[in-house]
Amino acid sequence: MATDNLRQLEALMNRLERKRAASQRPADISARTPKTLSTTLNAADKIERHLRADGHRIWGFVVYRCTYTSDTAWDLCIERIHASVRKSMDIYNGHDMLREGCFRLTVISDASTLDGASTQIVRRQFKEWCARMLHEEQGSQEEIQTRQQQASPWDRGWPVRYGFCIQIDEASMRSIISDEDEPWVNIIKGDWKPREVARQQQQQLTGSGWTMEIPGGRNEDEGEFTDDEGDREYPPVEGCTEEDVGWMKVRLVGLMTGLYTNLRDPDYWDVPYTRPPDIVPMY
Repeated sequence: MATDNLRQLEALMNRLERKRAASQRPADISARTPKTLSTTLNAADKIERHLRADGHRIWGFVVYRCTYTSDTAWDLCIERIHASVRKSMDIYNGHDMLREGCFRLTVISDASTLDGASTQIVRRQFKEWCARMLHEEQGSQEEIQTRQQQASPWDRGWPVRYGFCIQIDEASMRSIISDEDEPWVNIIKGDWKPREVARQQQQQLTGSGWTMEIPGGRNEDEGEFTDDEGDREYPPVEGCTEEDVGWMKVRLVGLMTGLYTNLRDPDYWDVPYTRPPDIVPMY
């Protein structure tokens, strides 16, 4: 009897010791990857924090289908994108972030308006989609505010789902379904404007003393062009001769989740930016 009581006491002491040790773990240790990555490096942790900071419940890119040569090829393309996301989450032990109702790869498909569409057309449709769908997906403003939690400065930023979208044209689709080429997609910056348009709008807003608040804490005129940036012309890309044409080709590997989490920083776009037709080497 005494031996049994001793064993129970030892078991209790062991449990208490484990709880004490767990409570004293450094705050940056990730519960998903406690032996490999800290929570600051674990993309699944970061996305989870970003959702809480925004009061949102859904993450993931919106994809615009701009090629209609083969439904079979397209289905395989989307399947491989999903596989890429799952493979990325393997690293972070974050498959819980891919559950239904949390991760959504929204595909916009309309051959009548998107077959061979330019990035300008896609951007215009994306902005209309965001204005219509933000509250339909994430809930009313009251619901969003109820879900919001205190965020560290590192987790504040622009919700990527409503700031950037993916365009897949014939060339990028073929790169994804090919077993030889390195797959890539076009990523489009939703709030990009040609330099002259941005400059005029900034002058108008400055002159009126009024700025427009955008969900996520960014202003419409924040980070726009200034007169001292120069007007050097480059070979035209869809008619644009500026260095930044508002979109770039990015590799599928790391698109989600690495690039997705980094784009939350409104200043990050310039870090990996590579002018088309070149593909971003890394991000």
